[in-house]
Amino acid sequence: MTTVGDIADLAGLRALTPDAVARMRNVPVKTLRQIDPSAPISCGESSIAYLPSAVWASLSSPESTAGALRAEGAVAVIVDNDDWDLPPEFLTECVRQSIPVFVLPSSLPFSRLGTVLDPNASSVAKPADTDADTLRDALDAFVAGGDVRAWLVMQGCVLTRAPTVDMEFLARATARPPVPLDRISASAAVIHTVLPSSGHTMVLANPSRTGWDVRLVRRLAERLDACVHAVEVARSARRQSENALVRELITATVAAEALDPWAHSLGLEPGSRIRAVAIVAAEPAGFRAEPAVAALQDLGLRADGTCVAGAHDDGAYALITMDGGTGPGGVDDGPAFDHHLEVLKALFTRRHGAAAAVGTSSCVLRGSDDLVRALISARQLAERDARAARTGGHSVPLPAPLAATLLAAEPRLAAVLDRALLKPVVDYDDQKGSRYLETLRTFLALDAHWGATAAELGIHINTLRYRLARIERLTGRGLHTTADRTDFYLALVLRESGGGD
Repeated sequence: MTTVGDIADLAGLRALTPDAVARMRNVPVKTLRQIDPSAPISCGESSIAYLPSAVWASLSSPESTAGALRAEGAVAVIVDNDDWDLPPEFLTECVRQSIPVFVLPSSLPFSRLGTVLDPNASSVAKPADTDADTLRDALDAFVAGGDVRAWLVMQGCVLTRAPTVDMEFLARATARPPVPLDRISASAAVIHTVLPSSGHTMVLANPSRTGWDVRLVRRLAERLDACVHAVEVARSARRQSENALVRELITATVAAEALDPWAHSLGLEPGSRIRAVAIVAAEPAGFRAEPAVAALQDLGLRADGTCVAGAHDDGAYALITMDGGTGPGGVDDGPAFDHHLEVLKALFTRRHGAAAAVGTSSCVLRGSDDLVRALISARQLAERDARAARTGGHSVPLPAPLAATLLAAEPRLAAVLDRALLKPVVDYDDQKGSRYLETLRTFLALDAHWGATAAELGIHINTLRYRLARIERLTGRGLHTTADRTDFYLALVLRESGGGD
């Protein structure tokens, strides 16, 4: 007996409605049926219905199509991976009715799916597990066995073989106008070109100048472009549902019991580690939420996680599962993720000419209330960063006492204080991509008030305790005594006044 899950696994079908897929995996499948645009919907009992892109023009009410397919006996739906016209209301109705929707890989014609139902037929090759895997595989295959390097620069992430991104090099490489694919020079040290369909940027570097095989360069560009195009189609199909869920979570006007199945249907499973990210305008001029949503979706792609993103009230929000980040090329819920957040901010500013303030928060998903709290915390942090950007510094003032004014006249003594108390923290932040110095500053600026500091930073009070304990271990000094707090405070004031560097 062949089931929905069997066909999805053997053929490498990508799920657009993960929760519905989980519910229907063990449902038997008897037939595969392509829907004819010129005829009434008919598919047969226990069938998987294939809806080619041409079918939508013949449907007067796409949202009722899901019900019609269910009535005809369909247990799942397959759509084309390049179907830009896939109606979001159809996908939303499939989610409501728990009908799995799969994307057919471009390399697999629908006619070949029949081999899955035939045990005597040859097996169907399974493509790469995720879109990020496919893109990385293409880049890895191109650079394998040589000293060349390759980057795919999207709106909110850079995919490359290395775990970190050299933004300084990419800024230099992309400073000149891109070269069309048909004019690439085989002797170029650096190639900067724009993928024709997606508009994303491909950068290749060849330090040894051994010469490019121009055909391989074009083939790489075509492969990357095709995969990114499939990603955009899938995002387009989910956009309406994701945006509506984000809006309901942010406004928190709907009961959690109603939002839980909705979140699950979009791939946010209970028990998952979730990173909530919010982007707001650091400056009002030039900021648009839609490009910020696309940038967050790219970040989710880079993290190898499920990403649910949307816009609300001039802000962009994303919920990204972090459980997939432990594999090759993935991003864990720590300094690596923060590094790629900085890459996102740099790309957004360069592409749109507007600085973005970013805030993040984490949770383990038990129910949609956890998502509400995570999004609100992320938004508060983003708004705090925006205030700091507008005022040219930190949002919480750090008044200078008389002792700091006197010490400022003795740079040597101020430098000793800085090296003893702040340099270990600064070095750790630089190495790990953490923000412990900012945590210390906020804690002391708010008179060592635990609750106010946690609220200002948008973190749980236990996270604050962990960070401060780490600072104590790094410096060998405590934050529970007035003497040590005073030394830390003086060192911070002197550093900000230029007397402790």
